[in-house]
Amino acid sequence: MNSVQQINYCPTKSIMKSILLILALSIGNLAHAQDAASFFKTAIGKAQAGDMPGAIADFDKAINLDPSYTDAYYWRGVAKAAIGSINAALADFEKTTSLDPGHADAYLTAGNLYNQEGNPKAALANLNPAVKLLPNNMNALLNRGKAQTNLGLHDAAIKDYTAVLAVDRGNYDAYINRGVSYRQMQNFDKAIEDFTSAINRDKMNPDGYINRGIVYRMKEEFEYAIADYTQAIVVDPNSSDAFYNRGIAYSKRDQHQDAIRDFSKAISINPKDADSYMNRGIEKVIIGKKEDGCADIVQASNLGLALAIEQRNKFCGF
Repeated sequence: MNSVQQINYCPTKSIMKSILLILALSIGNLAHAQDAASFFKTAIGKAQAGDMPGAIADFDKAINLDPSYTDAYYWRGVAKAAIGSINAALADFEKTTSLDPGHADAYLTAGNLYNQEGNPKAALANLNPAVKLLPNNMNALLNRGKAQTNLGLHDAAIKDYTAVLAVDRGNYDAYINRGVSYRQMQNFDKAIEDFTSAINRDKMNPDGYINRGIVYRMKEEFEYAIADYTQAIVVDPNSSDAFYNRGIAYSKRDQHQDAIRDFSKAISINPKDADSYMNRGIEKVIIGKKEDGCADIVQASNLGLALAIEQRNKFCGF
């Protein structure tokens, strides 16, 4: 009868050292992961308390310990955006999505930031995946619509705004932005309808009145335009946009003194308003105050308004 021989395995010293090294490394990696998580936790606490520099410092430590810590990159980007370090924040969001292509919040936050920074192409590149990952997120749809409006993709933008309004009939921003797309498409009736809907939902916001006034001015219905700008000023007496646009409407009606008064008010509210300087200068030249008018037009060109150089040559001869 054959007997089964039991084999007792005894590792050599070199193998034992290898096993101990692997165990040590595993324990070390676990400790590092725990340290990274601890720094991440304290960073979140500091961010919630408003200490963004402290939060960023702790996110840095978490990332140094764990370079693949996706959420640490994302939240560090949020903290950087909060203190105005936009480019650094965008770099963190890009790193987040490179580590995790399904990180919808990173795409959405980056897209919103690019919109704010006036880069609609980059905004759209981030908001497309955000909408794909978050098809029912109204913020993603609304902001993608804004990027598309700014890129002149008005049909696509209107589709997004309409989708938002199908869910949220009271969304003021969706009405305003859809109205802007309709206006740029020269669909004035639809634009007025949307701006009126916005006004009905928030009568104390000047944007609806100003935007509707612009449409009336484009239709050369200056009386209605002036009425809307005036209502915007009643709602917000410090709206330089309302004074500027009413000044344009007065100019179209050859009410030059009224136009000068409104451009002057816009400048007093916003001393860097190059458009108001240029238009006030033109109005002054028209009423015979060429020297003063040309000084305004020169000031507009000094503020960086390229069109002012053309107007300076036209009205001032230099």
